[in-house]
Amino acid sequence: MSTVPKTPTAPPAERLPLTVPQLAERKRRGEPLVMVTAYDFPSGQVAEEAGVDLVLLGDSGAMTVLGYPSTVEVSVEELLTLCKAVRRAVKTALLVADLPFASYEASNREAVRTAQRFVKEGGAQAVKLEGGKLGARRAQAIVEAGIPVMGHVGLTPQTATALGGYRAQGRTATRALEVAREALALERAGCFSIVLEAVPAAVTAEIVRRLSVPTIGIGAGPATDGQVLVFHDLLGIYAGHLPRFAKRYANLREEMVAGLRAYAHEVRSRAFPAAEHTYSVSPEELARFQELLAAELPESGLP
Repeated sequence: MSTVPKTPTAPPAERLPLTVPQLAERKRRGEPLVMVTAYDFPSGQVAEEAGVDLVLLGDSGAMTVLGYPSTVEVSVEELLTLCKAVRRAVKTALLVADLPFASYEASNREAVRTAQRFVKEGGAQAVKLEGGKLGARRAQAIVEAGIPVMGHVGLTPQTATALGGYRAQGRTATRALEVAREALALERAGCFSIVLEAVPAAVTAEIVRRLSVPTIGIGAGPATDGQVLVFHDLLGIYAGHLPRFAKRYANLREEMVAGLRAYAHEVRSRAFPAAEHTYSVSPEELARFQELLAAELPESGLP
């Protein structure tokens, strides 16, 4: 179990909403970008209060929130519901929504329509899709429709089976070149930023040097312009497999279980609720109520 670091100084109380054009300026100035996933109103509130720069309504919510075995099963409607909840909480961070599997691959028309729904109905300011030649074509169509797109290369969970499972990508020269080509294709398609997932750090560094747009890493080393982690992984809420690249900054699941066990114990021992957890009524009103109740509803005689 990793040691939980001390909480750093809180970010400034007043922050202006981050926009897509400002990300490029942040990259130019060398200011690291902080991104985290969120899937509901409380997690959105926590991300906002912590002062992160970007919030990703990730399709990883399929597993961390909805209990699916992978990201493939989640629907547009399910992610839209989660996106709306996050939007109600996020005020200054840039909200990016994942386009789920089978919601954009069939045609440019389908891709644009899905992206429009996440912006119009979900309140997202941008969408994210997984890369490759097909991803670049769909990204270009969405960008041309006026919606900012974040690309995603390396380990792409929606197509992990085709990549040999959930494993690092780019460990051979040939595959590393493919990842680089995919990233450059997404940049040419108009993506404002690109996520690199589970790519060797040295390979990432070479790819980043050839990109002009901001890059976000997850298990891709320190060369990217920013980092993203899954909310439930970094806070220790999710009981599933913890990826090698996910650092745990808290162990909230243990505390949550301990809290619920304490609650259950106090209920069973009748220690809860105590007097301070109940409401009072005046003796006069109680006596009057008992009078009226006895007249209308006699006691059943049951214990």
